[in-house]
Amino acid sequence: MLFWNTRKKFAGTWEDRLDGLFSCGVDYAGKTILDVGCNMGIVAYEIAKHRPTYIHGIDILKPHIGVARSIFLGSGVESRFDAMNLGSRKLPSVLRDSYDVVLLLAVYQHVRRGLGQDKADRIFADIINRAQTVVSRVPKEKDTRLQSLIEGAGFSLSHRHQSPRGCTVQAYHRH
Repeated sequence: MLFWNTRKKFAGTWEDRLDGLFSCGVDYAGKTILDVGCNMGIVAYEIAKHRPTYIHGIDILKPHIGVARSIFLGSGVESRFDAMNLGSRKLPSVLRDSYDVVLLLAVYQHVRRGLGQDKADRIFADIINRAQTVVSRVPKEKDTRLQSLIEGAGFSLSHRHQSPRGCTVQAYHRH
């Protein structure tokens, strides 16, 4: 018997998750990457083809992290994948002091819904302050809270990609 919830729709195909990431002016080669809400490592796997030096993925679901770890077993890219709630007090000790690129791909609204606006803002401000470049995907462009957090941390928008699928990918670089 399969335990599959047919009412729950998978939120995002490979194409959806990758849309705009490689046309947003970000060079992933030789960089350290943090993928927040990495799911099963699909994005990290594709970025690994561009030869970053390190990829760190975090997701709340342990089975997803297990898949991501399996995908990277034979990879030449150093990686780490952690199953963790972003509201965990352990998060700051798991993160590196800095990353070249932080990916925030359609994850902010989930954390905000689960932990509340103030706590989500504190968590994301800490993560953003560890980055030199932030790539974000926002499902609803009218929701500008994440963009405000990024810009408030000293970043400027360098590229914006509006997807025909309805999301917007934005790349920000530190001033």
